[in-house]
Amino acid sequence: MITRDKAQELLEKYVTTPWLKLHMRETEVILRGLARELGENEDEWGIAGLLHDLDFDYVNKDPQRHVIELDKILEIEGIKIGEDITEDMYHAIKSHYEDHPDITQKRESNFDYALAAAENLSGFLVACALVMPDKKISSVQVESVIKKFKKKDFAKAVNREYMYDIEKTGITLERFVEIALEEMNSIADEIGL
Repeated sequence: MITRDKAQELLEKYVTTPWLKLHMRETEVILRGLARELGENEDEWGIAGLLHDLDFDYVNKDPQRHVIELDKILEIEGIKIGEDITEDMYHAIKSHYEDHPDITQKRESNFDYALAAAENLSGFLVACALVMPDKKISSVQVESVIKKFKKKDFAKAVNREYMYDIEKTGITLERFVEIALEEMNSIADEIGL
């Protein structure tokens, strides 16, 4: 399996948008926290989080090509599925965009559900922090996040269904938010929140 350093190198090479780099880093730490909670491989899950949107800038943020072009990047970089990235990592990354008609992988494992939920919650928590007077993630409380889930006009672009699906892993929505807040707080300076 590729190292985290190699994953970071790929991110630096293919991702130029500052907010996207932060989003991928946030997703990484949330997934590491979820892996610890579920007794899974923290490095495998974290690296998948770090790489999940690797092709987004490469395809000029085109939703019709997003995740599809990941295979081209892997080929260019000589990264082999089953060797450099595990089959499970590849499946989780592909299935996080299962709504795309050309993606055959569907979310079915804890890893798949966790990645899709974490990457959506990352953006939701950033939105929650930005409406706080101090704009700090440390000011965001689990209860206020849960209340904001019910407000359809708040962070409309976030897929709430995918976040609710964390419960398919056996983790409650409240515990999921708690883990994510802890993890994002641990990198608050790095992400500017």
